[in-house]
Amino acid sequence: MRKKFLLGICTLVLMLGLSACGSKDDELIGGLPEDTYYQMLSQTMTQLESFDEASLDTYIAQAESSGDTVSAGLLSDFKECYSEKGEFVDFYDKNKVIGGVNIGGLNIGGQKAFDVTKSGKTITATLIGDYSKRDLKLTVVFNANKVQEGPTAINIEGIYSLVETMQKAGLNTVMGILIVFCMLVVMSGVIKCFEIIPKLEKKAKEKNAPEEKPVAAPVVATAAAPKKETDDLQLVAVIAAAIAASTGASTDSFVVRSIKKRY
Repeated sequence: MRKKFLLGICTLVLMLGLSACGSKDDELIGGLPEDTYYQMLSQTMTQLESFDEASLDTYIAQAESSGDTVSAGLLSDFKECYSEKGEFVDFYDKNKVIGGVNIGGLNIGGQKAFDVTKSGKTITATLIGDYSKRDLKLTVVFNANKVQEGPTAINIEGIYSLVETMQKAGLNTVMGILIVFCMLVVMSGVIKCFEIIPKLEKKAKEKNAPEEKPVAAPVVATAAAPKKETDDLQLVAVIAAAIAASTGASTDSFVVRSIKKRY
């Protein structure tokens, strides 16, 4: 890779750290004065300007293959900002506060051009670069106990106005709602398919099933009816004759209306 960010920054930290050992005027942060952090960040941003957009992909791939994830991430961030930053103008004075001043069409509300803060074991240094279209903000994070070992994370990003930020937030919200709505429609369609598919399968089975031939109804022996009726008449005649013989009455004097069989 043409520029080794971490190696350059670490070397600069060591050099400036040694030169600042005898200084007692500035307040030390992580063992180094603010001027040291300012020079580190300004040099890093200057190194970034030596890359052109066409070659960034090559250097990103080289950094990733060598395991330099910090440099790879920084170069990827710089690539995203490349088309909108314009030409580099200069660094803002590290003591200048940009809040409330319209710079390059952007209102950088209350942000310092340069700032170093320490929170616990983390030191965060930021530097804003002046560009013709959109200012960029470089952020470098150090371990407070191991500053000389170099930064643990670096990123660079464009500075957006409140209106632009709200527009992005609104667009993200709309996109989120649309995605959720589309997913609900898809889920409804899937659930509906579970109701339709069984019906289609049933119709397909009925269509493909072999036609059943009608079974002929069993033929009832109608000839048996006259035989039964004849048997009943004979039985009535026998019963009537038996009654007439036992009572001495004529068979014309009574009528046999029904016969009950007991089994």
